[in-house]
Amino acid sequence: MEQWMYLLHSDFDSLDDSLQEWIYKEYSKLIYQDIYFMFQNHELAEDVVQDSFLKVITKAPYLKENSNIKAWLRTVARNTAYDLYKKGKKYCHFTQAKVVINIDTHGSVSDVANLVENHIRNELLYETLNGLNKKYRTFLILFYIQKKSYRDIADAQCISEQAVAQLLSRARKKLFYSFSKVWDK
Repeated sequence: MEQWMYLLHSDFDSLDDSLQEWIYKEYSKLIYQDIYFMFQNHELAEDVVQDSFLKVITKAPYLKENSNIKAWLRTVARNTAYDLYKKGKKYCHFTQAKVVINIDTHGSVSDVANLVENHIRNELLYETLNGLNKKYRTFLILFYIQKKSYRDIADAQCISEQAVAQLLSRARKKLFYSFSKVWDK
């Protein structure tokens, strides 16, 4: 984190090109999965990562020294994603349902209500997932978002497929329990 603080308080334009590239890649690694989880769309996630990075490098010199950098970086990215979502895009894409709703011409009150409810539910699910133990969160992301097989996850994590199955089962239960508490309120 000290590296981030130092680099973010530097004049980004004056840094070496390779260092700028390294900073961007590290930022992208930190942010991309969270944003992809929100939109389920690679191009949209890349756009948000780029836009939020530009905001970060312009606002970072004004940060206080004792700020929680990772939390701030994620907040900037999430707010950039929300801004993109709220900009009044003509079409809202639901990748799981493979449906496109044109709110301007076909949207009824119930369509908009469902859209808002889905957005709120997804936001709460995202927050709940981020609140899980890092190990559980990693396994859920590998399996459900990155679509890795048990074997691929087992190989990458140097554990057995049975251990992957057990960890995923525990992670799903924990996510369900945590999300149920938040959603039922």
